[in-house]
Amino acid sequence: MGAEDYRHEQEQETPSLDLKTLKVISVLGREAKGVVFLALIKKKCKDNGDKNIGSPYRRIWFARDVLKSFRDPLLPRLRGVVETDKIIDLAIDYCPGRDLNCLRKNQTEKMFSDDIIRFYAAELVLALEYLHGLGIVYKDLKPENVMIQETVN
Repeated sequence: MGAEDYRHEQEQETPSLDLKTLKVISVLGREAKGVVFLALIKKKCKDNGDKNIGSPYRRIWFARDVLKSFRDPLLPRLRGVVETDKIIDLAIDYCPGRDLNCLRKNQTEKMFSDDIIRFYAAELVLALEYLHGLGIVYKDLKPENVMIQETVN
């Protein structure tokens, strides 16, 4: 992807979501800065724009812009933004396999086979290579932050 393509991708709008249009199914996990929920979108909302640019939410808007730039099957896609007076949240693809740490805990003897280790190591290298190609350095790599798109049998 060239620089011009990247700028065009960044200019595309991400839809705003309204809490009234979301049905929370369950809590998936807790992070240092918040809680991760599984939610279904009942209906689409109109985009309200970036009314908080330059606010204390700069990191959230930066994360939104980074997620908007992903065009790789190994990385989640940004599906929308939820914003109220009290919260701002990013809606990304659902990963039914949960995270790498949960998957490890479900393995016999709570460890992966050599083949599974090689598979996930290769997937991580490809994902990091893609991010580095975009000029992104991911500095919070740990099993709890590696989401699994499908479960492994």
